[in-house]
Amino acid sequence: MIKKLRVKPLSLLEKVFFLDFLRGLRVTIKNAFKPTITTHYPYQRLTPPKRFRGFFGHKVVDGTEPQPAFYEWVNRYNIKVEYGKSRCVVCMRCKRACPVPQLFEIEGKKLPDGKRVVSVFNMNLLLCTYCGFCVDACPVDCLYQTDLHETASYSRKDAVLTLEVLERIGREWQRRREREPDLIWPPEEERLKLWGENGLKLPETQRGK
Repeated sequence: MIKKLRVKPLSLLEKVFFLDFLRGLRVTIKNAFKPTITTHYPYQRLTPPKRFRGFFGHKVVDGTEPQPAFYEWVNRYNIKVEYGKSRCVVCMRCKRACPVPQLFEIEGKKLPDGKRVVSVFNMNLLLCTYCGFCVDACPVDCLYQTDLHETASYSRKDAVLTLEVLERIGREWQRRREREPDLIWPPEEERLKLWGENGLKLPETQRGK
């Protein structure tokens, strides 16, 4: 059985002044006169959270590496570590964990004393989905995703991160944010300063975590 929906006809006042149309726009009209919460990029920039999945970097040996777990992996793969150089132990776990392993080009070389060091570590980010699987697979907390997100360039070769570039990015990131609390969202006071009252309000149980 089909029921017919009876629609109440519009009154003369509603037809003349488009009252139904205005009712539909009340949310738009209500917010049209509020201050905007957008940033005027590129003149204004927000600092992404520490967990942001941006450009990759290599953490370098500086005394903050996880001990003794780090040196257990160093001994397992017979790696020579140098202060200020990449923590990479050439275990290839990042490449094996990657959905597109072709984006990695990793090689190690043997030194006269029998130790090994990473000699080539290239990442072609044109093939990368920024999923973070390689970061999760790294056993020595070497490969890391930083807060660098302005990655546009005029050449495809700029999308290939070499070992030197990865070390430089990681070294700079460690200097800026290594000791920063690992928060998903900024503190409430900073959030209000950035986005104002119109921004997202978190439940009390999630603030500061």
